[in-house]
Amino acid sequence: MLRENAFRHQIVLPEQQSFYDYWRSKCQDGRIPNRDDINPADIVSYLPMVSLTEVRNGLNGPRYQCRLAGTGFWDLYEEEIQGRYLDELPMQPTQKSYWGRILGQVTTNRRPTAGVTKTGTPLGAHLAQFWIRLPLSSNGRDVNLILGYDHLVKMSDIPVRQETLAEPMRITA
Repeated sequence: MLRENAFRHQIVLPEQQSFYDYWRSKCQDGRIPNRDDINPADIVSYLPMVSLTEVRNGLNGPRYQCRLAGTGFWDLYEEEIQGRYLDELPMQPTQKSYWGRILGQVTTNRRPTAGVTKTGTPLGAHLAQFWIRLPLSSNGRDVNLILGYDHLVKMSDIPVRQETLAEPMRITA
């Protein structure tokens, strides 16, 4: 429990903390929640920036397919990303690599992770992407889905130097 509390207190935005608290409320007896445990009616205000990423077996390791992407992702991609794999998304190669590492970490460690990065898309060049990724499991142990919530903030509204975001930051439970 101490690890979870420490993780929660490192999450920057109250919206992310609340989303994390919802996910934690679905963790029962030390088991990772199942997709069926997540009720969209409980998280209506988050839905525009919620994603569900499926972990699939690929020839060279796991592949990550966007099974669900809220309508807010149009602000980043200006096209539908639902159903597409990470390596097919319209973003810079460095961001594809970054997200591959993050999703791999959630899958392997079976723990939440959160952070902030630049969006890596032309439409989002002026935005910081605060994100959280939470494991889901059909058997309570092995991660087969990753629940995400992203919050976009104008870089000019962040009270830190812009070069601070040059390197993405993350925390892990």
